[in-house]
Amino acid sequence: MVKGRGVPIREEDNASRLRIFEEKLPKRLPQSFESFLSRYSFPAFDVMGISLFGWDSDSNAYVEEASAAEGSSRRFPVHLSEFLIPAGYVQIGRPDGGDFDAICFDFNQQSQNREHRIVQVDHEDILCNSKVRVSGELWGSFVKLVESALLSADPQVYYEDPIV
Repeated sequence: MVKGRGVPIREEDNASRLRIFEEKLPKRLPQSFESFLSRYSFPAFDVMGISLFGWDSDSNAYVEEASAAEGSSRRFPVHLSEFLIPAGYVQIGRPDGGDFDAICFDFNQQSQNREHRIVQVDHEDILCNSKVRVSGELWGSFVKLVESALLSADPQVYYEDPIV
């Protein structure tokens, strides 16, 4: 679906990159998202109102955010993940309208097959009050996000080729 809309997604064995990323997390990723990351590489793109981080090299936003949270003791975060990951949230993107809120998996709730819900976390509460506040649930899981995109007449898939 995303490839047909111009996103240059490609099949690639990312098992070792995924292992490095997951070692930095308190829990394993949802099975569906883990499968997606293990088998495909892609640049950042928008789908259903969110901008997913790119997963196209060993240095990418997923690994950078998870690494930033490791051992951080700063009072004011440089990365949202310094508060998100210890609070049980793993950021996978942002709203596609330019907002800086975090779109995350919520690891705090029990879920079948690790299919954690996807939530929006208010970035201003983190930066101003050092508190993680969920402003809303977006989808019950990554599977639900994909199903919504597949069933939608307009899945809002956008990709901009970076200016070289």
